[in-house]
Amino acid sequence: MNRLSNRLLHIAAQVQPADTLADVGCDHGYLPIYLIKNGCIRRAVAMDIGEGPLQRARAHVAEEQLENYIQTRLSNGLERLQPGEADAVVIAGMGGNLIMDILSRGEEVVRSLDQLVIEPQSELAGVRRFLREQNYFVEQEDFVLEDGKFYPILRILPKRASDDGGRAQACGLELSVTDAYGCRLLMQRHPVLADYLQKEHAQCEQILRGLPDAQTGGARIAQRRDELYRQIARNEAAQTYMKAGN
Repeated sequence: MNRLSNRLLHIAAQVQPADTLADVGCDHGYLPIYLIKNGCIRRAVAMDIGEGPLQRARAHVAEEQLENYIQTRLSNGLERLQPGEADAVVIAGMGGNLIMDILSRGEEVVRSLDQLVIEPQSELAGVRRFLREQNYFVEQEDFVLEDGKFYPILRILPKRASDDGGRAQACGLELSVTDAYGCRLLMQRHPVLADYLQKEHAQCEQILRGLPDAQTGGARIAQRRDELYRQIARNEAAQTYMKAGN
C-alpha cells in the first residue's frame, strides 16, 4: 500500500539504488518500506530517537512482512550507525540546525556514504552554506509544495568535493543568493522555486510596509529593515536569473 505523501514520494525519488539505507527519524517507517517494495534498496535500518515512532514502524514493517529486510534501532541521529554499515542515509522532516548537528556529530559515518538525502525544514541558507564549507557535493535538488508549505530536498555525494562556489561564479550570482535558494534549483529554473520567490518577495514587502518609520523605530527596527532589504535584494537577483533563462 502506498502511504507516502507527495513530499515523501519526492524524497524517495531522490534515493538512488543502494544496498542498505538508514532512515534517520523514520517515524512510521513508510519510506524504507516503499523503497524496498519498489526495488530501490535491498535492506534498511529505520532509526528514531523515540520509542513511540519505532513501535509504529515495527508494526508497519510486520504488516508488510518485511522483518527480514528492515531493522529498527533506537538512535540519537547517527550515533547507533557504524561507518560502512549503510551506503545511503535519509534525514527528513527536521529543522536545518538539527540536521547540521546530526551531520557534524556523525561525520565519520557521513563520509563513508555513497549518498545522503536530506530535507531540512528551516535554516535553508545555513544548511547549504554548511554543506559547501564542509566540502560536500550537492548532486541534485528538488523543491516541493505540499499543504501550503515549501520543502527542499537535496541529494548529496559525501565522497565528492563541493562545486557550489564555482557554480555560483559561473552563474554570476553571489554565494548568499545560491545559499538561500540553491544553485541547482536556480539553474533548473525550478517552477516551485519561482512560486516561492514570488511569495517571499511579497511577504518581505508586506513586513516592510508594517514597520515603523526610521524616525520612530529605533535601532532594532532599523536593523530589521536592513535585513529585509538584503533579503529582497537576494530574492530579486534570483528572480532576475530565473527569468533570464526563459
